[in-house]
Amino acid sequence: MSAGAGRTVTHVNFYKLSGDFDAALVLACRLTEKAFQQGLQVLLYTPDEATSRQLDELLWSFKPSAFLPHAVEATPASDIAISHGDDPGEHHGILINLADEAPGWFSRFEKTIEIVYDEQQVIDSKRERFRFYKSRGYPLQYHDLSKPE
Repeated sequence: MSAGAGRTVTHVNFYKLSGDFDAALVLACRLTEKAFQQGLQVLLYTPDEATSRQLDELLWSFKPSAFLPHAVEATPASDIAISHGDDPGEHHGILINLADEAPGWFSRFEKTIEIVYDEQQVIDSKRERFRFYKSRGYPLQYHDLSKPE
């Protein structure tokens, strides 16, 4: 599916997990590690500076064997960036959205990831996001990690 001018349409993946926001942050780290190993750029979009700092620390420590070089800003030199601002920098690979709303520039990314966890406000917000993406024709995938395999 193409959006013209040689650009592809953003694919949107929803990940449902059991747990709270801390569990969502750990999942974001795991997804970032996987993308980094595949040579993809990742922008982790957070709701605020405190969450950006928390995620910064977690990326260094969530897994002892992992090495995920990153920056807490969207710099062209960083394959992994954390941001809570309005500028995605040069990033266009994967957007992991940890905020309540998707940033207005989400469609510049090849893939947007939304993480749903056990908090009713988040579930309601992500349902709304799902309807938004679906009504605009974005390809959607849903991964339920809350059920045992």
